[in-house]
Amino acid sequence: MIRKLKKEDREKIETILRDTNNFNENEIAVAMELVDIYLNNAEQKDYEIFVDEENSFINGYVCIGPRPLTKSTYDLYWIAVNPLVQSKGIGSKLIKYIEEYIKSKSGSLILIETSGKPSYEKERRFYEKNNYNKITEIKDFYDKGDSLIIYGKYI
Repeated sequence: MIRKLKKEDREKIETILRDTNNFNENEIAVAMELVDIYLNNAEQKDYEIFVDEENSFINGYVCIGPRPLTKSTYDLYWIAVNPLVQSKGIGSKLIKYIEEYIKSKSGSLILIETSGKPSYEKERRFYEKNNYNKITEIKDFYDKGDSLIIYGKYI
């Protein structure tokens, strides 16, 4: 079942981010900052977070939001799947869910920014498998040898 994030999910999300062994401490801190904004400020409209849950077990989560100063563009900020259930379609299920959700909000374009590091190759293949196209790559964006790669999909 996919549902909105609840306060009691917070620690489970942090555990998922750590257990993937792909995010550094700064990245985890940023992801958790968005989780905290979402959970602690009901008035905010920048982020929406959904979890895939089965029998009180969080399979994964996704964080999206409307891109500032646009009418129908959304950003997919974070998506992470519990390593215990990776490669079982959870990530694709979350992607399909947010695509339909964004369509229902009159959204038409989803953008994803990711790293060009070799350790992110699996994630880039995942986006491509879900029909996201590489729009651009900015070399040495995050650090020397670490590009910013932007994927997009019109829905």
